[in-house]
Amino acid sequence: MMKKFVTVLAVVASLGAMASAQAAESCAAKEAALQKEIRIAQQYGNAYKVAGLKQALAEVKAHCTNASVLADAQKKVTKLEKKLAEKRGDIAEVQADLNEAKAKGRADKIAKYQRKLAEKQADLSEIQQELNQARAELAALK
Repeated sequence: MMKKFVTVLAVVASLGAMASAQAAESCAAKEAALQKEIRIAQQYGNAYKVAGLKQALAEVKAHCTNASVLADAQKKVTKLEKKLAEKRGDIAEVQADLNEAKAKGRADKIAKYQRKLAEKQADLSEIQQELNQARAELAALK
């Protein structure tokens, strides 16, 4: 049972990685990439991955259009822009808490908020990189 679960997770992760790598590609390119992955999975006898990839291929064939690829890319950019704005708000809140702790001379709180601020800033940087990539992919589609 655990082996099936791990295999399913591997398929999902593989599909997620493929989806992000193919965001700027056409539907035909997505189909070709999925067919290639299916052949590889078949060579290695990975029936669960083959099944997952065949399902993904059927979805691409049924629903993928160049307009849908463009719309998906735009949705991704919009979602990341919202996430970035939220993270900036979180940073502002933590910065305010840090400033208050400094004003009160609370060393324990200062350290806590400095750690939180560093974590949020790292998250912000990661989101910004994802957004830059998503914007580049969107621009490539237009």
